[in-house]
Parts: sequence; structure tokens; C-alpha cells
Amino acid sequence: MTKPVLYLGSAWSSSWSVVGWMACRLGGLAVEERTIFLSRPDSPAKLRAISPSGRVPALHLPDGTVLWDSLAIAEWLWERDPACAIWPRDPAKRAHARCMAAELHGHFDEVRNGLPMNLIKRWPVKDGLPSHVKLMNRPGVRTGTERLEAIWRDALARHGGPYLTGEAFCFADAVMAPMCSRYVTYGVELAPESMAFIAAQMESPLMRAWRARAERQADEIGREVVLQYP
Repeated sequence: MTKPVLYLGSAWSSSWSVVGWMACRLGGLAVEERTIFLSRPDSPAKLRAISPSGRVPALHLPDGTVLWDSLAIAEWLWERDPACAIWPRDPAKRAHARCMAAELHGHFDEVRNGLPMNLIKRWPVKDGLPSHVKLMNRPGVRTGTERLEAIWRDALARHGGPYLTGEAFCFADAVMAPMCSRYVTYGVELAPESMAFIAAQMESPLMRAWRARAERQADEIGREVVLQYP
């Protein structure tokens, strides 16, 4: 039987690709993975050819169905197998996880745009100030960060951590992990409990595997290219 095909963007910078890839892992779906590097001249045409939105991830099923959104991919996977790790088994935890994932999916564009993801680069101190000082003052970045910290505090208080709904990593964590990576990239120091949560996200087995993928791609195409972005 032909495997589904999962189209992904550059591992070091495509935050939604992380989410779609983790969803397939959590859902237990074996896929053929194909990468479209997003910074090349022919990238827009390639993206339009595989995704109605012109974005990744995009999951192509053997029957011709195309799922071009990470949340849609996750829900399809859960409907396919409700016993999978996409959502918690407990109904209350599952409802909370869905709320967090939906909020993350639909909001926080200011944080994403103000602190672009780059899993390889680390921003230096310049002119005596950490580079994140200016970035954190971009419109919506600080407010969005405060909301993220509130989500983390509430989730940890309810479920005990280390992940959003307790000991098991679920799709809500998959959406959160690339958000957390931004604060590592830019050297942003948050509250101690926030930093501990970020560390747990960055060291989850799935995030470690994705970070290794980013490192391999950086070696493949040249770190000088990766370090130019953003």
C-alpha cells in the first residue's frame, strides 16, 4: 500500500512543519516525508502545487485527499485512531488540550513574526544589549509572551507537568514546542517556572528528533545560509 506523503518546510525555520510532523508521530501514521526548502526562488510554485493554501505542512493521502493544515491533520489522525497520542484519554484533559491547541493555532502571530523561529542560530549581545530587548518590544510580542506564560502556569497547576496535560506529550505540546524554541533562540529570560517548562519542551523526544533534523539540514545546505535567516 502506498504511504501518505507529508510535505514539510525547512526544519530550522518552518514552525508549522514541526507541528504537522509531530502530529503524524503522535498519531502513529507512517508517512513518506518530502521537504521543500522555503527560501528558494522556486519554492512558492512548489508550495502551490502541493497545498491549496500554498503552505506546509500538507498531508497527501493515497485516496487523493489533501490535508493542508496542522490542526486538521491532527483531528483526522485522532478520528482515525482515538486511542493514539494526539489527545489525552481523559475527557477533561482532552478538552483543555484542545482549547490550548486552538488558541495557539489561531493566535500569537505577533510572537511568531516578532521572534521568527530559527533552531540553529543564537542571537548575540550587541552594543551592550541582548538582541531580544528590541525584539520583545515589537508590537504584541510582550503581551503574547505574557499570555503564553499564563497558559503554562495554568496547565502546570492543573496537571502537574512536565507537559501541558501532565506526563504525556500530546498535540497541544506539539503546537507549543516551536513557540518555546523562540525564547531559546533569542536568549529571552522568563520566570523560572517558564524556563523550566521551555526546557522540558525542548528536550522532549520528538523535539530532540526535530532539532537533529534541523542540524542535518543545516549541514546539508550550508550553515552560512541557515544563519542568514531571518
